[in-house]
Amino acid sequence: MRHTVLLLLTAQSLICADLTSLLPSAKTNLRVASERLEIQKSQAQLDEAKTAYFPTVTATALYKKKDKTPAFEPNKIQGAEIGAKISIFDGFRREALLDALHASMNSATHSLAQEEQNVLMETIAAFYDYLDTQDRLNVNKEKKKELLSEVQRYEILVKNELATTDILKSLIASKLETDYDEQNLNMLLEKHRKHLELLSAMPIHEPLMYQELALPIFTTLERHDLQSDRSKIDILRKTEDQYTYLPSITLEAKHKYMEYSGYDAMGGTNLQPLNQNEITAALTMTLFDMGRIAKEREQARLDTLKAKNLLDYKTQSLSNDAQIALMSIKTSQNAYEAAKAEEEARSEAFGFIKKRFEAGLVNTTTYLSELTNLTYSRAKARNALNTLQVAKASAAYAYGIDLMSLIEDKK
Repeated sequence: MRHTVLLLLTAQSLICADLTSLLPSAKTNLRVASERLEIQKSQAQLDEAKTAYFPTVTATALYKKKDKTPAFEPNKIQGAEIGAKISIFDGFRREALLDALHASMNSATHSLAQEEQNVLMETIAAFYDYLDTQDRLNVNKEKKKELLSEVQRYEILVKNELATTDILKSLIASKLETDYDEQNLNMLLEKHRKHLELLSAMPIHEPLMYQELALPIFTTLERHDLQSDRSKIDILRKTEDQYTYLPSITLEAKHKYMEYSGYDAMGGTNLQPLNQNEITAALTMTLFDMGRIAKEREQARLDTLKAKNLLDYKTQSLSNDAQIALMSIKTSQNAYEAAKAEEEARSEAFGFIKKRFEAGLVNTTTYLSELTNLTYSRAKARNALNTLQVAKASAAYAYGIDLMSLIEDKK
């Protein structure tokens, strides 16, 4: 019983597939998954950088043998060494690197969020492309059904010598044309289906159900890609701090155990020690390098300035796109209302022409022309409705509004 219920629910979800099921699945596709890996990589880099504050412990085994040595020098040395080394101060290079990696993590997080929105926007566009083709196919089927009905009627009239064959041939030719259009539309529909499956990461077995999007609430422009770029500027700014003339201080301690053989100990006065402890403190500072570090820092500063200019340009460009996208909603709404009015007018006109055609008061050319106009207007109205939904999504995308909110508000 339980399995039966699950199968019914699965079947229902397939039949009623719409954006509510497609968009959450799209956020798991391979493109988004690859961006999540980038966050894991940034975290690994951050964890690695933190190890610079801890000592490095090493162990070394040694074996050395020489064929010819002076009498007082051993010709064979073997032993082991264990040591620890820690950086006490490195001119704040570690701190600059950690700040850069934190900014890198923040950039990767926003890049993931932006990639999710990119995929959602593409999925929405592909969804309405599919619906538009599906609507055109349905309208073509209606036209085909109308023509088939007239062909059958005229076949009877011609058979009974009540009509000429030229009208029948014209109707048959138009019907064959709708067959050709249907094949092309079926191929295009399959293309959109496969593209939608790739984006949504889920199979689509049934025609999709139309779904209207909510009108987004527009605020200030704050897209994730802009925030990611700001974090990248922080990375470059912190990279500048890694080029410094400040000194580095390191501390190193070693313990050695060595065995020496094959030499003259000179009665013990030249006896080599078996155990040895060493402690080394070193201060390293660059005094003169022909300005290499300063030039590297200047290059990093110029990279930061370049990134700032590109970000300012991108921000202005996206702001322009957002304003145009907002205007397109009103334009698309007007286009839909006009197309809907045209469809209603064409439908009424075709009804009148069909009655006159059946009564023999208008010729085949007029009838077929009016049928074509009706078919076009129906497809145009549905296309305008789908375009309006894409315009809503495009405007929300341009302003950085989460596209998931457009379907959540419609639940």
